[in-house]
Amino acid sequence: MNRQIFNWLTRLSDPRGLNANGGHCAPFPSAGEPSLSALLEAALRHNVRPAVTGNLTALLQTDPVALLAGEARWVEETAKRRLAEVKQLRQIDVGRAMLLAHCAREILAKTQAAGLPVVLVKGADFAENAYGGLAARTFSDVDLLVRPDAEPALAAILSGYGYQMAQPSGRHIERPERQWTRPDAFGGITVVDVHTDMVHAPDLRSVQTLTYDLYAGHENGGVTPAARLILAGLHGATSHLFGRLQYVVDGMMIARTGVDPVELRQRTGRTGALLPVATMLRLASELYECADCRDLLSRLGPVPWSRLERNLITPSMVLSAKDNLRFRFRPQRHLYRRLMQINMK
Repeated sequence: MNRQIFNWLTRLSDPRGLNANGGHCAPFPSAGEPSLSALLEAALRHNVRPAVTGNLTALLQTDPVALLAGEARWVEETAKRRLAEVKQLRQIDVGRAMLLAHCAREILAKTQAAGLPVVLVKGADFAENAYGGLAARTFSDVDLLVRPDAEPALAAILSGYGYQMAQPSGRHIERPERQWTRPDAFGGITVVDVHTDMVHAPDLRSVQTLTYDLYAGHENGGVTPAARLILAGLHGATSHLFGRLQYVVDGMMIARTGVDPVELRQRTGRTGALLPVATMLRLASELYECADCRDLLSRLGPVPWSRLERNLITPSMVLSAKDNLRFRFRPQRHLYRRLMQINMK
């Protein structure tokens, strides 16, 4: 991915509007128009396409010359064609989100009626409670966090709705996650991931953990913005090593909803999430100049290994995570994973 696409991706991926911290964003000339398609592909790979297409729509409608450089008629015709393409992509993303949200609601209606300790996480929950609606965040499945003793009852509900559990193999047997699938009405597959701990890797769960009780239990404060921020940090770090821009944007959008810094510090201590949350907040501060993230980071208190951490997980590494040069950052990712294993011991 070239620097121009990096800059435009950063400029356009804030769901609240254009990011002034996106660097110099030169318009795409007629000969370079394929780069605009590459930008949309990058947005898809980084799971930030709703924000990018939303901001592209506004630019194409109000200021197309900021995006396209060329003869006036070419700019006008290209803007019109691209606008239709972008609107179609937005409809695809919204339609998929609505389908998955409907599946989540029908399952949760049953679990709530049965009084089961089950809660919706990530996906539709982040979209509706941090992003402002299903149109603003893309997701590909339904994620449920369940207390282990309720997993058999949840399995019965999923079976009743036609889902079948995929049998895990290899190292996945040890993971506290099971995948359920069923065909949807449009020729695709609906996936429901059932978790008993949001930290999947066995080598990390001795340090970080996020179970139903820690996330949603009343004795630990229930589901609050602080709980969602910890979930976003742990998911981005332990499952993906911040390999998509979406994990940074999740943290930023949750921080903007208002997070109690005292509660956040307490709950990072219980879950071992201090380093992952600090990394996520720092990245959002650097990529988007998010004042809420910067303030929360300053109020987290001392973060062990912070000087090393900031040199391992960099904005360039996050942006490069989906291009063909991503392997050059593998040593940094390996060291960061080791850092997570020792950070809270």
